[in-house]
Amino acid sequence: MKSRQQPSVAVIGVGTMGSQVLHRLATQGVSASGFEQFDIGHERGGAGGETRIFRVAYKEGGSYVPLLREARSAWERLGEQAGVRLLDPCGALTIGSAQDPDVRTVVGVSDAWGLDVERLDSRQAARRFAQHQLFDDDVVLLDRQGGLLHPRRAVAETALLARKAGASIHTGTTVTDVVDTGNGVAVHYRTGDETRVESFDQAVVCTGPWITRSVPRLAREVAIRRAVLCWFDAGPRWAPEHFPVGIRRSGGENTFSFFPDVGGGVKINLHVPKSAVDDPDRLDPVVEPEYVPRVSAAVARCLDGLPERPTTVRTFMEGYTADNHGIIGRDPDRPHVLVMGGFSGHGFKLAPVFARSAVDLLLTGRTDVPIDPLSLSRLA
Repeated sequence: MKSRQQPSVAVIGVGTMGSQVLHRLATQGVSASGFEQFDIGHERGGAGGETRIFRVAYKEGGSYVPLLREARSAWERLGEQAGVRLLDPCGALTIGSAQDPDVRTVVGVSDAWGLDVERLDSRQAARRFAQHQLFDDDVVLLDRQGGLLHPRRAVAETALLARKAGASIHTGTTVTDVVDTGNGVAVHYRTGDETRVESFDQAVVCTGPWITRSVPRLAREVAIRRAVLCWFDAGPRWAPEHFPVGIRRSGGENTFSFFPDVGGGVKINLHVPKSAVDDPDRLDPVVEPEYVPRVSAAVARCLDGLPERPTTVRTFMEGYTADNHGIIGRDPDRPHVLVMGGFSGHGFKLAPVFARSAVDLLLTGRTDVPIDPLSLSRLA
């Protein structure tokens, strides 16, 4: 039974963050309604691209380690509740020059936090992970707590759990405005040709690449960028149990993230500057002709046994801040609106923890999750 003291909350965007927030609200007895302009589990935002990496030995720094540990447990619990695996604990590799800043950070974080990270010498790496071609100064680190997330499945299953806990979800629904009325919010939305307004005590806006449209003050703070991902035909030796997910930092364009074959081939995300997306409703699917050969060349240099060219190339979108940390905080223009966005390509793995912080803020005004680096006020 829902507590009458709990506020009613609208969740705008039921994707990576929204599904988690909605589930947590519903399980705490809050009257929560989700509004999603597409279908649940669509691939236009942070849940796109088939798979996402999970790492505890984090190149973004040791301050994230406690959050990642909590997130890992949360993903396992959600999978148990859903009855389907959301996190595949296949481990996560970091391969690259010992002098690379990201590699050095992973080593430092692992040592400082006593993480379960194995350092392999060249012979051990060649025996266990022969798919990787190593350069003379490469080091190989295996984060045993790392793994592979299945984002589309995770969003769909978490949203289903939210519904079972009592949340309502409106799909095919475009929110045109969220107006702070002084004592709550009025959510204006359109379903087909019908326009409606519903009132709530609070709202969470987590619309992914559409965040700058939903929160205009973020237009100068969050850049929507296009990622181009490539899939190469593979086989059994490239499955998660033989080919863990990971990142490569071997200099030049030998810098990419790699993902095992879970049905669509081995996925490669070349880490090069991403082009801007002016309108998230019109993501350009056309890939520059010279881009695929660059990805193929990096694969040929660093991986052994994949085809010369990818079989699938697709484009996706994400929102980036200048410091590559996300945003969680109240909208100064609308005090009853909480904003979540700009997670800069590494928010999905932490979504359960970020959702806990958001719900804490909604219900109590404070949280023990250390999200100061993600505060909206830092961007002022």
